[in-house]
Amino acid sequence: MTLTELVNRFLVNERPLGVVLDERVVMAQAIAATVYYDGYIRLASTPAAIDETTALNNFEWALIRPLFLLYVERETALYLEAAQVMGVTLFGRTSEMVQTAIAAAESGFNTQINNVQNITAS
Repeated sequence: MTLTELVNRFLVNERPLGVVLDERVVMAQAIAATVYYDGYIRLASTPAAIDETTALNNFEWALIRPLFLLYVERETALYLEAAQVMGVTLFGRTSEMVQTAIAAAESGFNTQINNVQNITAS
């Protein structure tokens, strides 16, 4: 599936009501998470550039998706924190709390990838 298809599935099927971000902001998070993954393991589709047309297999998306969800949560928190001046009530974790979770996920990503590579090499 392409990143466009995965983002659309996320917005329409998985989170039809809970996402306050527009589609292009969510897409930017999917691209950012995919670029991060590609820094450790080259994507099977080996695109020249990672964009909304980049294809991912289920294995790749399974590893990228948790980071993508954290990136979306951080952007949502940033938008809601900025909107507080207009009276919007903040819900969920703050952007600082999500950034801490992202740092932990990214620092453990290399270990996770190495474990997966060892399993698939066996």
